[in-house]
Amino acid sequence: MEANDFEHKSFEINGRTVEYKTKVVSKVEQDFINLSDNNREFIAYSLVDAEILLKQLDASKDLSSYTAYDLDTLINYWLHKKSWFKHVSEEEFVNAIGAAFGHCLNVRFKTIWTIVSDEYGTDFACISESPKFQTFPFSSVRKAVEEGREGPLQDIIDLINKHLSDQAI
Repeated sequence: MEANDFEHKSFEINGRTVEYKTKVVSKVEQDFINLSDNNREFIAYSLVDAEILLKQLDASKDLSSYTAYDLDTLINYWLHKKSWFKHVSEEEFVNAIGAAFGHCLNVRFKTIWTIVSDEYGTDFACISESPKFQTFPFSSVRKAVEEGREGPLQDIIDLINKHLSDQAI
């Protein structure tokens, strides 16, 4: 898909502008795969790494007391103060923040982890059945790191909240 194939939209929330893009596509056949024990272990291991990173950010932070803003702050540090992460590879960082973001989504929106496989590939996702939506936490973090996006995870939370409130109308 080309960049100009998307409709660019935005909305205001809490004094800031959230920009996003949409595109209507034909329905893509997706397979939903339950997590294996190895998948669960990978997420759990990545969450341990996330907790270590959160504690570096603020000693009072842990997996029960963090926000998407905290994860965005870590991404911003990664983008601008990489020396702060002396012993963390990019893959470890993406996995840690991706797992923490997925955990945040699961707690906040009652989504569940699954694996989605379709013509575009296979990836971890957090899905909701009612209302129906899915997010890809690891891919979201990977894109934020690769494209130098700042504040992307809170934007996703805000976009989900907007989607949910629009559906309630």
